[in-house]
Amino acid sequence: MTWTIKEIEEQWFAGAHLSWPAADVERAFDIAAQLRGQDWVLGAEVDRSLLQFPGVGRRGGYSEFLRVYWFGIRMTSILGAKGSDELIRRVTEGDLDADEEATAIHLLRSWGSVTDLEIGPYVKVGNKNKKPDFRIRRGTEPWVYVEVTRLHRSAASARVQELLERISKRMMEVERSFVLELVLNREPSEDEEELLLGAATEACGVDAGHELTVTDFASILIKTGDSEIVVPTPIPDDSRTRMSMARSIVGPETAKRQLIARVPFADERAEEILKREARQLPKDECGLVMVNVNLQPTAFESWSKRVPERFTPGQYTRVAGVILFMHATSPSKLGLVWLPYLRLISNQNATSPIPSWVVEGVAKTRSQTKASSGRAD
Repeated sequence: MTWTIKEIEEQWFAGAHLSWPAADVERAFDIAAQLRGQDWVLGAEVDRSLLQFPGVGRRGGYSEFLRVYWFGIRMTSILGAKGSDELIRRVTEGDLDADEEATAIHLLRSWGSVTDLEIGPYVKVGNKNKKPDFRIRRGTEPWVYVEVTRLHRSAASARVQELLERISKRMMEVERSFVLELVLNREPSEDEEELLLGAATEACGVDAGHELTVTDFASILIKTGDSEIVVPTPIPDDSRTRMSMARSIVGPETAKRQLIARVPFADERAEEILKREARQLPKDECGLVMVNVNLQPTAFESWSKRVPERFTPGQYTRVAGVILFMHATSPSKLGLVWLPYLRLISNQNATSPIPSWVVEGVAKTRSQTKASSGRAD
């Protein structure tokens, strides 16, 4: 059978309208069924108690829809290419590296350019045969050789994440109305963390518009506004990247609370990963490194500072650029949308520069994403 948008809306969304391009959705579902079978597409029927929620059909609503769509739409970018059978096999078997490669290929082929694609080509790098993840080109232009990797959550980022979790959990237990923003200048010690939480609890009784300083490591901003709307405060003369967390409690019979907590954090692994991935790329061709930062989105800022420092006339000249990418569900006027967030870091000292179709494609995607979500990355 072939899928229609009406059938998909009925089975996954209980008939609610899906404001996504119907042709793309139908093709993604048809390809998914072709490669994995209708049973995989249909999945398991959800617990009937969940059907009371708006927009949840018997196949499970948005998350289950996205499982099928995201597999199928990426496969449409891969089918028919040299080496595609092996990559599709790896993706269907749950190979996470293959999954990242499929996502990168889809991004590069989603810009409307007619491109040739070869997956896993053998190339000569010095005296050795190497195998970049894939190579791609527009028309008869030179090939772009691509290495893809995922930026895993580091021990340092996990530690900062746990700090933010503890702070936000403790503050949500304070049964008073407040809108607070905690701006930390560094990671606190255990004693300093308790000092901050005590000061923040007391700040719940302070008039809005005040700012409290907690020794040398934190400030507490007492704010006004709707606790359902998160608006971080700009920090003058501070360009450091920060890991942040926001939490709110709202409701007719509870004290309305909102907390934003922000801690400086920069991912320092740029050179390590750049060095590892560059080894797979040919020296005298255009090389591109693509990095999925879904698990470490602060890399959009920290890598934009670290990577250019490594692009010198004497090193990494085979790497024409780095594309940082992630995907996320974002609200829009048309409902939930699945958006790509991209940033291109070009190497002005590269042996072979990034072709214009890649630069223009990234710019186009960033513009479309910003129009839908209000931010480009």
